[in-house]
Amino acid sequence: LDITDEYLPDDADVKRILEYAKDTEYEVFLKLASMGLRRREICALEPSDIEGNIVNVNKALVLDKNNKWIVKSTKTTASTRAVPIPQELAEQIKKQGYVFKQSPNSVIKWLNRTQDALGIPRFRLHIFRHVFASNLMDMGVPSKTIMSLGGWETDEILKSIYQHNIKKDDEQKEIMSKLTDKFF
Repeated sequence: LDITDEYLPDDADVKRILEYAKDTEYEVFLKLASMGLRRREICALEPSDIEGNIVNVNKALVLDKNNKWIVKSTKTTASTRAVPIPQELAEQIKKQGYVFKQSPNSVIKWLNRTQDALGIPRFRLHIFRHVFASNLMDMGVPSKTIMSLGGWETDEILKSIYQHNIKKDDEQKEIMSKLTDKFF
């Protein structure tokens, strides 16, 4: 499915989904997804990957040739990265003792049910990455910083697939704080 054929949620839709996820097993997952992490990265995360309010993305949960879930290295070298998250979210993960315990496919089913319940047109979970990149771009964040936070290797991939405009400059932690303030 091409992104141009798919519903792109606005900030209000994303916020409604995140609010609906509050106090559920999907809350942490969706917050991390809204910060640009891929499903496979979130599913592989452990509390030990969080230092202070930094998530060290260094592995991914993927299906092997036998259709079994395995942990392996990230998609690309650029995908291995350190991403600032809100301190409250880091503390929530440490307190609960895990990031996400469900099947990687369960979040997709939950998202579809939630979109239906809220009357939001269905879109893929991966679209959270598009919203993430677009919001950062709209905030004036340089492509280099967005690439670093989202784990994109090239500016061309970022701009051709994920972004829709371009503006100016900011610090990573301040940027993530502004973005999370929009939804949490």
